[in-house]
Amino acid sequence: MKKTIQLLIVLTLTVGGLQAQTLFKNVNIFDGTTNGLIEGKDVLVVDNLINQIEPNIKSKKGWTVVDGQGMTLMPGLIDSHTHLNMYKMSSLHALEGTTWEEIGARAAAFAQEMLAMGFTTIRDMGGAHVGLKNVIDEGLLPGPRIYTAGGLIGQTSGHGDFGMLTQRKGESNMERLEMTRIVDGRKEVLQAVRRNYALGSHYTKVMVSGGVTSLKDPIYASQFSDDELSAAVETAEDWGSYVAVHVFQNPDLKRSLELGVKVIDHGLNISEENMQLLVEKGAYFSPNLTALAPEALLHPAHQDPNFPSTKKFLTLRNESTNLTNYVKKYKPTMVFNSDYVLLTGIPYRQSMDFTKFHVAREFGNFWALQTMTVNGGILAKLTGPENPYQEGDLGVIKEGAYADILIVDGNPLEDITAIGASEKWFDAAPRGQDVAPIKLIMKDGKVYKNTLDK
Repeated sequence: MKKTIQLLIVLTLTVGGLQAQTLFKNVNIFDGTTNGLIEGKDVLVVDNLINQIEPNIKSKKGWTVVDGQGMTLMPGLIDSHTHLNMYKMSSLHALEGTTWEEIGARAAAFAQEMLAMGFTTIRDMGGAHVGLKNVIDEGLLPGPRIYTAGGLIGQTSGHGDFGMLTQRKGESNMERLEMTRIVDGRKEVLQAVRRNYALGSHYTKVMVSGGVTSLKDPIYASQFSDDELSAAVETAEDWGSYVAVHVFQNPDLKRSLELGVKVIDHGLNISEENMQLLVEKGAYFSPNLTALAPEALLHPAHQDPNFPSTKKFLTLRNESTNLTNYVKKYKPTMVFNSDYVLLTGIPYRQSMDFTKFHVAREFGNFWALQTMTVNGGILAKLTGPENPYQEGDLGVIKEGAYADILIVDGNPLEDITAIGASEKWFDAAPRGQDVAPIKLIMKDGKVYKNTLDK
């Protein structure tokens, strides 16, 4: 009988007032910032933080010692654009008949799957509040750390207005469940953003351009006035946080940066002028790069050339041919963005395996790994006082950082498949939840998977 490897929780809590120590020996370290492996050093974890990185640390009684067998120890991965509550193989309209019970169950499954794929931190870009995060943080469910934007901020007939054509503002299921907020005018923007922060959001997500998956707005549509967008920025700054925008059109991208937006999500067709501006402003770039992969044309959702989203998708691809060159030339601080929602017959894990591969194919393994580690960790800090994880850094292996650690079989700087990447997408063989090359997953000092001896 074929065995399914489940996530294994090994408790490393303090007992009787004593601190829990885990010592990793016989490992080569990718620290998230160095383009090379650090050899000859051990890593000591005390409770949930990395305490020492030194040669030949001597084990003491009561410590847990992990023999890395010469494999690579590296930071847990960070996905900076997910949608936990949109994890369903269907269409946006199908969400109109989906209850919170099903949405919550799917989100819980999604969270466990993300952790199993090595992602110890994710940034939810709209549709989820902090309920699932709280359950995970309490230790009741395996899953990654979650930074969340709360309800999407969209305008009437904009990207985020996902209701059916017969539904008016406030009538859609996604609005009733506060997954999206349809607002018009400065007053309503202020109310919506403040409502998100009241429910625990860590930052704000605003839609300022048309999108591919929405049906009411063309891809070229400009959304929200400067005054409306400024209201969101001002409110986020009042909370010590920031605004990220869904954006494609260059005029919207430029005004967003000029009005104080800190993160550009998508922006695949960014102009050279705006890429320069983004770097000058010190903003972060979060493009969903697999949309530009040649293989994306084979996606089942894009096989009907007359379907509105297909037309928008093809238009966007045609306008985005310079993206890779601009990124390589100006080197923005870029983070990893999967953005898989409402998958049409494609398991999430299958798409994620390919996304890891494609980013490395476009920009090299070191750049790709930095988007998935240190860069995502730096972006996490941008939430300021709203940052729910302030004890240590994320996305790095260094003293004082959170003990979010992977041990992988191979050197990911030379072979990106060591973190579970695959050059196959739709034609990939189905796999279970286990990502075989990832031998150990530790998050917050707790081991959730250990197959080093298998």
